[in-house]
Amino acid sequence: MKRPPKHETLDLAEMRREITALRSRHSENLRITYLLNRLLIKIAYLSEPESAAHAEQRREAFARTMAEIEKRVTSNSRKPSGKTNK
Repeated sequence: MKRPPKHETLDLAEMRREITALRSRHSENLRITYLLNRLLIKIAYLSEPESAAHAEQRREAFARTMAEIEKRVTSNSRKPSGKTNK
């Protein structure tokens, strides 16, 4: 996912679309869908940022959440399936 330049306005509708698409891709992973649902709830009632600094705070919060999700996706893909050979 690309990080938008700092001078661009924050597009909340696009953020929601990206989160919803990511949630669909990981629908089998309840931990990730939980995080994404929480993020969607947080941004559901947001209005346009009041200033450039406010927009940057929102971008950083979005980036932190997405990094956490990426970390969980990566750690889940490295875990063994739980099946053992007996």
